[in-house]
Amino acid sequence: MRTSTSTIITDLAATADAKRLCITCPDGSLHRKLGRLVSTGELVSPWRGMFAVTEQWNNLKPLEQYRRVVRTLSKRYPSWTFSLFTAAIMHGLEMSYRNLKPLHLAVGPDCRTKSTHKITRHVIGDEEFVLADGVRVTPLKRTALDCLIDLDFRRGLAIADSALRVGGMKRAELIAYIKSRTDVPGWESALDAAAWADPLAANGGESVARAVMIEQGFALPKLQVAIPNVIEGGEMYYADFLWELADGSRVAGELDGLEKYYDPTMTGGRSVARVMSDERRRESRLGAAGLKVVRFSFAEVEEVAKFSRLLSAYGIPRGPARRDGKLG
Repeated sequence: MRTSTSTIITDLAATADAKRLCITCPDGSLHRKLGRLVSTGELVSPWRGMFAVTEQWNNLKPLEQYRRVVRTLSKRYPSWTFSLFTAAIMHGLEMSYRNLKPLHLAVGPDCRTKSTHKITRHVIGDEEFVLADGVRVTPLKRTALDCLIDLDFRRGLAIADSALRVGGMKRAELIAYIKSRTDVPGWESALDAAAWADPLAANGGESVARAVMIEQGFALPKLQVAIPNVIEGGEMYYADFLWELADGSRVAGELDGLEKYYDPTMTGGRSVARVMSDERRRESRLGAAGLKVVRFSFAEVEEVAKFSRLLSAYGIPRGPARRDGKLG
């Protein structure tokens, strides 16, 4: 690659990265050169006509990769309004990686363009749009409604929890909106998750864990409860889940995720060994405050029988099993 071309591409990459976009280039000759760099592995092309420096792209989390494609498409097609899971991601709602394909667009009843394996079009009619992360999307409540209709109870609860958290609204407000949209097919099913929504859930993993607890009939815990450090004092620990049992004892539930050991935004520059040491210290301080601590991973949560045995072993009360968030 000639030096002048390399400089141009470097500049394009820097500009795109600063704007959190993919590289695009209207110049035909340069566009072809970018294509050739994809074949050599120096660039990747996540979408037709979009490029990114391979190393930089691979360092991005999948959700940010997704957002960059959506932002770039929004610049290319400013009249597009994204909906469903795409809108949820742009709103900052909790979304599973399994829902990253395809993209979702809201279209009017007169749209004649068919859906493809990359883009699914949903007839929404005259629904208003809002800007989320600079992109036209369906409003938060409508986005949550559409997702709750499409998702199962566990993933739906993650959406409902985060909709309350992101939108700063009460559960009753979301339920009232859903009940007002009887014109949307499937609105009744959306109530299942909305009825259990809690903005205190810190992330989607905690929401799914709580959904399994609900399905299996376990007593619901309090969320993100502050526990004082009774040894050194001066700081508070927050339990993901907290059960207060009939005998007066308390059990803290802790959802373990690998991100806390490797994600720079969570480690604060600490080494893996230091993070693990801090976790052990934290657990000992919870114990000193009189709590038993039950730890579990997301993989264990998805092994429902094993997860249920674990909670039962710690004395968490259990009633009849439930189905789809309802007694069944």
